[in-house]
Amino acid sequence: MAPEDTLRADAEAAFRAALAAADPGPRVTEWLRDNGEAARPRGRLAVIAIGKAACAMAAGALAARNPDPGDVLVITKDGHAGQCPSGVGLVVETGHPTPDQRSLAAGEEALQRVRGLGPDDELLLLVSGGASALADALPAEVSEDDWFAANAALVEGGLPIQAINAVRKHCSRLKGGRLAEAAGPARVTALLLSDVIGDDPAVIGSGPAAPDPATYAQAVAVTRGLPGFPATLHRYLEQGAAGGQPETPKPGALPHAGNVVVGSNRLALEAAGAALAGRGYRPWLMTARLQGEAREVARALAAVALESHHSGRPAPPPAAFLWGGETTVAVGAEAGQGGRNQELALAMADDLADCPAVGALCAGTDGTDGPTDAAGGWVDGSTRARAEAAGRAVAVTLAAHDSGALLKQLGDRLVTGPTGTNVMDLAVVLVAGPAQGA
Repeated sequence: MAPEDTLRADAEAAFRAALAAADPGPRVTEWLRDNGEAARPRGRLAVIAIGKAACAMAAGALAARNPDPGDVLVITKDGHAGQCPSGVGLVVETGHPTPDQRSLAAGEEALQRVRGLGPDDELLLLVSGGASALADALPAEVSEDDWFAANAALVEGGLPIQAINAVRKHCSRLKGGRLAEAAGPARVTALLLSDVIGDDPAVIGSGPAAPDPATYAQAVAVTRGLPGFPATLHRYLEQGAAGGQPETPKPGALPHAGNVVVGSNRLALEAAGAALAGRGYRPWLMTARLQGEAREVARALAAVALESHHSGRPAPPPAAFLWGGETTVAVGAEAGQGGRNQELALAMADDLADCPAVGALCAGTDGTDGPTDAAGGWVDGSTRARAEAAGRAVAVTLAAHDSGALLKQLGDRLVTGPTGTNVMDLAVVLVAGPAQGA
């Protein structure tokens, strides 16, 4: 087997191990069983799961508890509903990464279900990545057209998720603790699968059950001068900053609500490292806080691997460098096919050219990378030469944000389908030693 093929097989095995560790179903079940008395209400139990991993999280809840099916609502991404277990009263699919009218209908359904809960009742809220787009409910002052345009501008602007969610929370009756506020006086237990840097409950899914430290003023700062952001909605945020709209609940304002992170990127990285150690690599968990422009981050990842290959620092081969987090890509109207992971991978191709000892797999744990059906992509020392043989230049492809099309042509995309989890992205960068045939 060629060195590149061995590296790729090892990287994909590590990614599968990461996905297994990030499966939220068993983690939800385990937490509920370990906290059985604390989680059992005297009255009614309402279950709402929102996100790309909503079906798996709902399955975990059903394995530990026995709610009335009519009290179970699952809101998830298109194509994910088939993963849901029986015992769910209502499953709805909505738009992601760009929300749609179904997202608004789903948000209104969630609010309707929590209204009327009493002090003996409980809302079990299961939140995973994608929840911000998948469900929302608008204030009367915010039009649907402005809301759709605003979300498109936020996603296309290459902004970090914290900035995007600060805006979304202040244009919502659901986010920023407002769903928990509406559920009071019932107890609210929110179990969270983190898809954000730092695992902050106020950021995960825009924090529907978490106090919100962000303000209207911060939302105004994010949207000022943002291309495509509606001026009318910007004025609404400015009115809020001037005290003309009620703020989101602040720390201390939701004593009946608790938030618990049951799965994260770091757990996935640790599992990937263990899998690679079993294959003879020295695993180095570099960070679970990777962020920045994908093409710029790529140069740093490639540099670490090449340094290991040439000098044995910071680790001698065979070495595995593991990075987790979420990069960004600012795209224009003429963008081609691809997402941040495929672009992150392809942007290493020139630096890794003619070095068969190094390969990199970059992929999203949810199984999707931007508006594509791929989780991510693979590159190695042969990628640039194979691209040129196919009549494609790596630099030109990157400039057009068309990484997905090239990697598909080369057979180097990773396609998993929906994974049932979402703990951001992983980059597995491997440096072969003599045992791998380099």
